[in-house]
Amino acid sequence: MPTILDNQKAISSLDRKDMLGAVERFPEFIANQLDARPLIRKISRRSVFHNIVFMGMGGSASAGDLVLDWLDNKISVPAIVHRDPALPRFVRSDTLFVTLSYSGDTRETLAAFREARKRGSTLVAIGTGGKLQKFSAEQGVPFVGVQQAPAPRAALGQMVVASAVALYEYGIIQDPRPEIRRAAGELSRLRNRILRHVPSSQNPAKHLAVSLKGHLPVIYAFRRMGSVARRFKNQLAENSKMAAKFALLPEAGHNEVEAWSNQRLPLAPIFIRDYSESEFERSVLESFRSTITRASRVTPAQVRLKASSRLGGLLLPVLYTDFVSVYLAFLRGLNPTDTPWIRYYKKE
Repeated sequence: MPTILDNQKAISSLDRKDMLGAVERFPEFIANQLDARPLIRKISRRSVFHNIVFMGMGGSASAGDLVLDWLDNKISVPAIVHRDPALPRFVRSDTLFVTLSYSGDTRETLAAFREARKRGSTLVAIGTGGKLQKFSAEQGVPFVGVQQAPAPRAALGQMVVASAVALYEYGIIQDPRPEIRRAAGELSRLRNRILRHVPSSQNPAKHLAVSLKGHLPVIYAFRRMGSVARRFKNQLAENSKMAAKFALLPEAGHNEVEAWSNQRLPLAPIFIRDYSESEFERSVLESFRSTITRASRVTPAQVRLKASSRLGGLLLPVLYTDFVSVYLAFLRGLNPTDTPWIRYYKKE
């Protein structure tokens, strides 16, 4: 059956700022950021930190989520992603405060940056410029510049690489660059299977997008894949202009599972999985899938991609679901880049 997803002229007319092109260049964005000379200075490896806070909003915070899911077992101190200008009490002089703002002008992030500075935290800032770079220069805070993208959410790869390099420069992790390069190669191979010129009959990302049209996606994952699930939910909102939700297993089996019966909404369950599940986790997932299928008579979809590294295991499904979200925008006749209601919110 003919579909807009195989009509390149129709896609171009909708995608005037080339969000699909940005998704297709995701592997190159990562490789180029890795090769870029970081705009970073005054870093001392002698610092000792008792905790690490990644502060950001929206797509910038997603980079912090992914970095922590990737490096969880390599960081020896507590580390969190924070999304509020009011900082936790434990943020103080022994905190490494990683400030993430693609634009450099996010109000909540700038407020948190100033507060962490007052408390004597060690700061590092990551973004493309704006007030964050200006404040960093004025206060002697190291700043890592990232490459421009059509929208902040399209710069996830650059922000992840810059964050990991900063952690390495502070002596918190081992050199991440070999794993990043390996993941970039795997991303290129996946991209070639699902890019715009691959017809719908052979393109699983287009197929998933078609199946989600007109539905409310409900995304499930175990905690270590939570960054991917949250990212997919956010991409569906910004690119596809669709409401979606995500929840984590096994917690969802103790409450949310009950909501799948007598449901009038056209729900579309999706599992984000990796290949390191324990026997217990497999049992949890299969029990949950069987239960919601029986309660709702809806068969869940899944995104599960093999990778040679932990970083690849996160980034491959991110790339895959980014494609899905942009394809969904086209199916709905929408421009995936424009976000007028986010602009309105920020203006208000």
